[in-house]
Amino acid sequence: MTQGTEAQQETPWIKRFDLDIWVRSFCAFVVAGVAAYASYIHQREFALQGGADRVSASLWPMSVDGLLLLATVGLLKPAGARTRRARGAVWSAFFLGTGVSLAANIAAAPALEWQPVLVAGWPPVALMLSVELLVHRPADRKVEETEVEQESGSDQHGDDPLLAQARLIDARHRDRYQRPASAETLRKELRVGADRSRRLAAQVRGSRVEGEGADELRRRGETHG
Repeated sequence: MTQGTEAQQETPWIKRFDLDIWVRSFCAFVVAGVAAYASYIHQREFALQGGADRVSASLWPMSVDGLLLLATVGLLKPAGARTRRARGAVWSAFFLGTGVSLAANIAAAPALEWQPVLVAGWPPVALMLSVELLVHRPADRKVEETEVEQESGSDQHGDDPLLAQARLIDARHRDRYQRPASAETLRKELRVGADRSRRLAAQVRGSRVEGEGADELRRRGETHG
């Protein structure tokens, strides 16, 4: 069995089991569970002190922390997928949920001293950060895997998947400005990273030089013929 075949067989197993993701997710779930429980107890006590009945006091913390969790998840989504009004609503919900949760937890502290306030105010902060870690880390890993797959695919086939679009942009740029498109132009037009735009610019120029060389050889052949 060759090394290439062994690598292909090991890759799916590595994708299925990533120890780093499992450890981070487990720790984040533990922190989120403890913080959610502590925040729930403090807010329930606050609601009882505010005159709510037992059923309402038991449900009230879910509305506060639930809103905070939804807003946190919404903030982690790509900004381009939301309108300005949606972004404003998410940020408003985030600040409102954080403020109410902190205020309720601190108000439930037995005394307004730094130790009781810290103990009561920490759960909503820990809950918010743990949810961000849970949602954000897999997204980062997915983006990294997608970039690696795109780069490996372009290496195997010898061309970048965006090379055809880069050539069209370069041709249009030459017709308009009588000079080749720069890497910065390709980066803005194709919305890619700086490294990838430089590779595309080099590939476009290389393919153009090869094409001009082939045209020159063809003209020479027609002349001699």
